[in-house]
Amino acid sequence: MYLTNEPKATLAICLNPAWQKMLKFSHLTHGEVNRARELRECGGGKGINVARVYRLFGWPVVLAGFVGGSTGAKLREELAANGTIPLLQETAGATRCCCTVISEDNGEITELIEPSAHVTAEECLALLKATRKAVSDAGVVVFSGSVPPGVEPSFCEAVAQECALHSVPFVLDAVSGLEGALAAGVTVLKINAAELRKITGKEDILVAGKALLSQYSRLGAVAITDGPRPGFLFLREGTWEFAVPHLEHVVNPIGGGDCATSILARRIAEGAAGEGLAEAFAEALSCSCASCLTDTPSVFDWKAAQEIRSRLTFRKLT
Repeated sequence: MYLTNEPKATLAICLNPAWQKMLKFSHLTHGEVNRARELRECGGGKGINVARVYRLFGWPVVLAGFVGGSTGAKLREELAANGTIPLLQETAGATRCCCTVISEDNGEITELIEPSAHVTAEECLALLKATRKAVSDAGVVVFSGSVPPGVEPSFCEAVAQECALHSVPFVLDAVSGLEGALAAGVTVLKINAAELRKITGKEDILVAGKALLSQYSRLGAVAITDGPRPGFLFLREGTWEFAVPHLEHVVNPIGGGDCATSILARRIAEGAAGEGLAEAFAEALSCSCASCLTDTPSVFDWKAAQEIRSRLTFRKLT
């Protein structure tokens, strides 16, 4: 594992960001009045978490997304403070709030998510134009998470087409409206096991991953996370299985998968390809595990990630 400086910024696209509140309770009783003992707040959403990892190590990153209202203003302030380059479209609707509720006695974590505000056609078109223009200057493009009402699947497809036009790697972490983007070309589709089963309709992970590669000729790889269970990487050269080590005292698993996305995208920008992606994904999973040991989504200690990597193993299945 190593840290490097990449001259080109990553373009992280997060169309549905949030303002995240994390409430800790010594014990949470459902149906009763519960008083939190601790509150932490920060930006939320998959792409925000990806950008947070980049800024943690001083890597350049541009964040494209919609923001609005007082919560959007807080998000802007956080991005400015950590050095993320903003490519943000102001919206009439306010940025949603999400609450992570943690019961410390049993480790139960509950997510409460507000509905997203509608994005107008004018707002969507403005951000799409700015995003497409930014693609050619990026080292890699990462499109993460859901989209708010008003945004069509053609947005993601247009980004994929722009990446293909400029030969910029495209990492996709989303589950809705993927068909156009996958047909246009995706370097790596990085999702979790439940999402893989959902989009393929197949229960067996090995069958599902191979089916996606077979269905989309311009899809380079499929990377699958599954919490504490084994992860998988599907390439046309073969399939790898990753045994994730057991973690003691998990603090907050929110953002773990996004952490893996960011590290994998970073290594792709540095040239990881083909079977070299297996080692990159092993590192990404190790960093993902390390992020589960901290309060803030996708924040982790590099030494902790290195220690976990020393215990993480992977093997080629086919």
